[in-house]
Amino acid sequence: MSLLRNRTLIAATLGHLSVDIYSGMLPLILLVLTDPLGMSYAQVGLAAMCFSLASSIVQPLFGWMGDRRGARPIAVFGVAAIAITVGVMRFVDQYAWLLVLALIAGLGSAAFHPQGATLAAQTPAAQRGSALSIYMLGGNIGYAFGPIFGAAAFALAGGFMPAMIALLGLGQAALVFWALAAEHGSHADRRGAVSTDVTARAALSVIVTLGLVIFFRSWVQSSVTTYIPQVYKAQGFSAAEAGNVLFGILLPLAIGGLVGGTLSDQIGRRPVLIVSTALIGPALWGLLHLSGLAYVLGPLLGVAIGASLPVTLVMAQNLVPRGLGLMSGIALGFTFIAGAIGVGINGVIADQLGLLPTMTMNAFLPVAAAALAFLLPEDRPALASGG
Repeated sequence: MSLLRNRTLIAATLGHLSVDIYSGMLPLILLVLTDPLGMSYAQVGLAAMCFSLASSIVQPLFGWMGDRRGARPIAVFGVAAIAITVGVMRFVDQYAWLLVLALIAGLGSAAFHPQGATLAAQTPAAQRGSALSIYMLGGNIGYAFGPIFGAAAFALAGGFMPAMIALLGLGQAALVFWALAAEHGSHADRRGAVSTDVTARAALSVIVTLGLVIFFRSWVQSSVTTYIPQVYKAQGFSAAEAGNVLFGILLPLAIGGLVGGTLSDQIGRRPVLIVSTALIGPALWGLLHLSGLAYVLGPLLGVAIGASLPVTLVMAQNLVPRGLGLMSGIALGFTFIAGAIGVGINGVIADQLGLLPTMTMNAFLPVAAAALAFLLPEDRPALASGG
């Protein structure tokens, strides 16, 4: 309960909710624009990849800047930038402009995420999994409600949508600015604790193994959020029904993150990571081939994906404890990069083999991730708190 009274954690969670609402609108916008812009699956994947790459490559830089200068101005910029850009994106009439706006929106996302993760990690080691799961919960709920929020905005705002979204985003940015006032005042004390010579304590093999686990998990997660609506549309579902299936994955994904992070504080990071990634594969296969069970298998898939998200972030932060912003940026940035690469590759393959066979092959990736997770060292909370 003490975490729920942590103003800095609440501010980080609120900002994450705001940013990921707009990120969650992107798959729906791509779905709505597919026919008007005449996009192929590869072009849909490229647009999503532009957003993901911009959201990822510069995250370590933004994290480093936050370590040295404070999180508040960068976090506020991120919320405002992505809101304004996504509001305009729905009305583009040229594919080139869609790519440009996707890049700018991605930079807004990149600016916020390492700041939020750093702020959420300012807790005792024994509670860090729970704190980061709360932070992740805000983002996952925002991402889950993004398509629904977007559909409502399309229907209600019409041509006024860009102005409405921009004003709402600026209001959210102002609220985050106010909520982080305490963080701004205490930053000078924390800055002295940040080492300018950040050196990982873990062996290279551990870093590579954890990176591969994140890579395979993120490939599947980004492909699911981008292409599942396309799969169900091809099977005769309406756009609204396809959006409901996606929502049925994304909201449980948020709950899975809360469960996984909290459990990792109790039983250790590695067991949660192994079990959750192992469940992703069969749940994805069933979702693709048993559409009648979409509202059962979708939530199972969401919980399985979500449970590992805070776990891998905590494990990455523990590798470099004196550079939380930088390490958060690297870990989250790599997550976005892996997802972008996976979405792009899947788009190219789908244009050749078909979308359903391509996504079916993705079901084997999390099985490989679970096997790799067995090679990671124990990371029990008792050991972490004593280190």
